[in-house]
Amino acid sequence: MAEEMGTVDPKRESRQQAEMQKIKQFLTEEEVKSEFYMEMIVTLQSAQAKRIFRRTFEHIQTQMTAATLLTRKFGLRELSDENVRKITESIRHLSTEMNRDMEQADHILNSIGIKNAAVTDDSVDLLIKITCPEGMAFMNLIRQLDNLTMKLKTLWMAGEVPLAHSEDRSHAWQVRIFKIADAIRALGQQAYIASDKKKDSDLNKAQAKRQSYKKRKHNASKQAATTG
Repeated sequence: MAEEMGTVDPKRESRQQAEMQKIKQFLTEEEVKSEFYMEMIVTLQSAQAKRIFRRTFEHIQTQMTAATLLTRKFGLRELSDENVRKITESIRHLSTEMNRDMEQADHILNSIGIKNAAVTDDSVDLLIKITCPEGMAFMNLIRQLDNLTMKLKTLWMAGEVPLAHSEDRSHAWQVRIFKIADAIRALGQQAYIASDKKKDSDLNKAQAKRQSYKKRKHNASKQAATTG
């Protein structure tokens, strides 16, 4: 995976952008969007959290909309519910595991009497728009990584862990979040394809129904003219 090395695969990025534009256009054409949204300011300090946000967040919310709302619009309710379950459980599972590292870091910091975590002058304040519960959950996962990374930096500065350990743990969690993002992208793409097929199927059925009605009407008129 390109993100694991902190680099971007241009071909992969281009393919994802093309897929995203198709989905965005389809969502716009079908007027599929969340009726409500929430704006909030999020502060991120670590390079890992900022990298994940920059490369995934906007796209992920679009894919989530396709996976959940778009499918529901076209009557694919079971697929929509299944996608919600998969997204929610994957995020919750990773958050629970990450909390174990957080609790361990807090335990060490408390044992050595350090109450304030390390900070950086490179923090950024981001105004973000949340359009679905799954988007909020993913954003909280990014914030959780940011918080954990700064705690690990604090432990390193306090001489409690080697720099390599601090960086390796942050990197490992970053990779796992990117993998979740890839899985959500796949769900969104599959939902788009399924919804597009369902749309075509519905249109064909409607057209066949109209043709059948016209044929019956024509035959009835013809029969009336003959008997008359």
